[in-house]
Amino acid sequence: MNFKKILAVLAALYFSATCPSFAQDYLIGSQDLLKITVYEHPDLTTETRVSEDGKISFPLIGELDIKNLTARQVEKKIADKLSAGYITNPQVAVLIQQYMGQRVTIIGEVSKPGQYEITGPTYVLDIISKALGTTQNAGYMITLFRKSGGADPKFEKLRIDLDRLLRKGELEENIQMKDKDIIFVPKGFFYVYGEVNRPGAYRIEKGLTVKRAVALAGGFNQKAAKKKVEITRRTNDKDVIHEGTLDDTVEIDDVIMVKESIF
Repeated sequence: MNFKKILAVLAALYFSATCPSFAQDYLIGSQDLLKITVYEHPDLTTETRVSEDGKISFPLIGELDIKNLTARQVEKKIADKLSAGYITNPQVAVLIQQYMGQRVTIIGEVSKPGQYEITGPTYVLDIISKALGTTQNAGYMITLFRKSGGADPKFEKLRIDLDRLLRKGELEENIQMKDKDIIFVPKGFFYVYGEVNRPGAYRIEKGLTVKRAVALAGGFNQKAAKKKVEITRRTNDKDVIHEGTLDDTVEIDDVIMVKESIF
């Protein structure tokens, strides 16, 4: 297991301890399996699976809409219904036996991409830990896609800096996950071509400058025009070319071209 994997697992364990995942905060979703009991009324004990439209059936009450309620809210809702003519001061307990209603997806440069269940308050590092950490090719910037509500839902993009989160402990980067969120962990490479000794693709580092990038590519060769560095950067789905300096910061997928000197 590489350093980034170890760091991700340790960090996830730390955040799990400091941000407890209480089951009572979980919002019940479709296909969750519930066990419902009423104190001193064993005949009302019920195991029921939430339907696709978020409903269950319970004795004496009939159909109840409980989607996106917590277990405590469902207990109160059932107790209120039972107390209205059936049982005096009913004590209701709801146990979630299977969590099936809320899932998030992680793809890209992780060891085990796929879908994972949310079983309470869950954060970015929790999901990365479930996916067994990032690979050696992963970049430090990841994207969280979140579906907005409304009649015409769209995906909002949230950028998360893993370097700030893992190395600097900036907890605002450890965003809490929601149902149907998607985490994309991209490859973190840049490219150097032209008059350098070892042109090719290189893994990016946080705060990398063009000068350092050229050094990683073996430095300028004898033909290089050291002041003529061209950077191609993807901006708004278009490749934009501009003249760069050795002090410019390199971003993921940048293409650095070192031109030949005319002298």
